[in-house]
Amino acid sequence: MSSILISTCVLLFILTIVFNPKQSFDAALKGINLCINVVFPSLFPFFVGTELLTNLGLVHILKFFFEPVMRPIFNVPGSGSFAFAMGIISGYPVGAKITVDLRQKGLCTKAEGERLLTFCNNSGPLFILGAVAVGMFNQPSAGIILFISHFIASLTVGLCFRFYKPNKTREESYQVKQSSKQSLTEILKQIKKFREKDGRNFGELFGDTIKNAVNLLLTIGGFIVFFSVLINLLDYLKVIAFFAELLSIFLVPLGIAQELLPSIISGFFEITTGIKIASTHSTIPLIQRLMVTSLILGWAGLSVHCQVFGIVGKSDISVLPYLLGKGLQGIFSAIYTFLLLTFTPLITTVSATLNVPSENLINLNIVNSFCSSLIYFGNILLFLIVICIVMVATTIFKKN
Repeated sequence: MSSILISTCVLLFILTIVFNPKQSFDAALKGINLCINVVFPSLFPFFVGTELLTNLGLVHILKFFFEPVMRPIFNVPGSGSFAFAMGIISGYPVGAKITVDLRQKGLCTKAEGERLLTFCNNSGPLFILGAVAVGMFNQPSAGIILFISHFIASLTVGLCFRFYKPNKTREESYQVKQSSKQSLTEILKQIKKFREKDGRNFGELFGDTIKNAVNLLLTIGGFIVFFSVLINLLDYLKVIAFFAELLSIFLVPLGIAQELLPSIISGFFEITTGIKIASTHSTIPLIQRLMVTSLILGWAGLSVHCQVFGIVGKSDISVLPYLLGKGLQGIFSAIYTFLLLTFTPLITTVSATLNVPSENLINLNIVNSFCSSLIYFGNILLFLIVICIVMVATTIFKKN
């Protein structure tokens, strides 16, 4: 039955494209331009760098140092700090990719991977502070509000899901017990064994990493183009307007403007389109537009989720907790945005200091996107290295 339903939907999609070739072509071209000019140069350094660091064994060291923090707070191993840090800095879907890598390398259990995935796959600051706040809203201070709300919401989801599958499996209990007993010397020996088991020299490892990154980017690009066409056709056929009318029954009584409902429906499918629609209604109070934007940022859209499904499908991690977590993150983000805008003066004070022409803050071309991505990756890598050095020095000092 499900196969018949899916086949019918695909057939209708194809027929819609055939009868609306111009709209389909323009939407596909828009999606391709987004991939080439923004997505590919922004994500490529992160995909290459994170996979290299995972295969070189850095996460073993992070697991040793961050186990006392990540385990009691989020009930995940210390290696999860790498997924969370990279996920919050680089954006979708880097956090999901690292989580799957950790699971495939045996650095977390199935339950731990599912917990980690719920809060480590987030929208990055390059998108929120640049494309959304400046490029769409022309309000730099709004980006600070949105990013803080998004970050706190992800932590809240992580805290909620620490209770997911609380009864530890025998494998998980054994790993927790072993990790608490390991010393730094044993961790270094473990890294050596890990590299010997891998067997690839750096040249082979680097080549495989480049190939994997390109293949993953092509997959992500395909999802972006597909959903760009889908959203355009749904809007052209008034399907989005129809569902917006249904949604108004529930949200309009709560004070949400009718004009913002199409952006929520569009954002359910694709994050950029939904936020863009919300930003264009300048007559609606800014607080409502930013709350809707936070909701869309937290949920991320089916386009991002399909990218995650393609990545997670290579492992035994279930995506159901992830979907529930993203829904909660959208709700928490909207609530935190409301609270920040209501009880803090940040939206007015910061805008005065950051109110510069948008062309000076963001220029989403290939070179700038690639360089910005490299800078973000380099900063977080430097931060992790400094922490490791401090932790090693502290350990040696205590022994002496």
